[in-house]
Amino acid sequence: MLRIEGLEVWYGKILAVSDISITVEEGEIVGLIGPNGAGKSTILNSIIGVVKPKKGKILMNGDSLEDLPTYEVIKRGISIAPEGRRLFPYLTVEENLLMGAISKEAWRKRKETLDFVYSIFPRLSERRMQLGRTLSGGEQQMLTIARALMSSPKLLLVDEPSLGLAPKVVMELYNLLKSLRDDSGITILLSDQNATRVLEISDRAYIIENGRIVMEGESERLAEDERVKEVYLGI
Repeated sequence: MLRIEGLEVWYGKILAVSDISITVEEGEIVGLIGPNGAGKSTILNSIIGVVKPKKGKILMNGDSLEDLPTYEVIKRGISIAPEGRRLFPYLTVEENLLMGAISKEAWRKRKETLDFVYSIFPRLSERRMQLGRTLSGGEQQMLTIARALMSSPKLLLVDEPSLGLAPKVVMELYNLLKSLRDDSGITILLSDQNATRVLEISDRAYIIENGRIVMEGESERLAEDERVKEVYLGI
């Protein structure tokens, strides 16, 4: 489904990521694990078109994405739940959701998709007329993911969903992400510092350090690796 080859991104004179190659197959959850500043968000922002790479290829079902604006990337079936949530604080929950239906096709199907989103996130249905800024942190993260689903993506990018949330809320969010794959068939590329949770629900994972991939493989195998246990799992 998604293939990244030799991705290189600079911020001015600072090399953010170098020689990144990643694949995501349909129906998978693939994790990106690493410390803050490792380059995980840069990779996701490059896929969605917010950041333009200096080198490399980003292919979705064989079609090149690296030169496309973000709205064209979304039309091709990719959406993102960004780090930091980035909601519209003075819009209601439902208005925030409708902002995610940006293509003509997504807007045409907005009522159907709203019903789908509310069935997955019943708490958002209860708060549909509430302003985004008044939601709890966990509810705001749910709204961020739900808004990304309003474009009916084939591939969902999720960036740092556990940031600043209580462990109980993180567990609930991760169960929801797993159900999106298992019950709705949505492929997910998931970036998070919470290596334990990522490895629990993902099929495969890449470990990123200083803008480079230092380890990759099946999540079950990585979770048993002694270095991963020591550095990322605190075991």
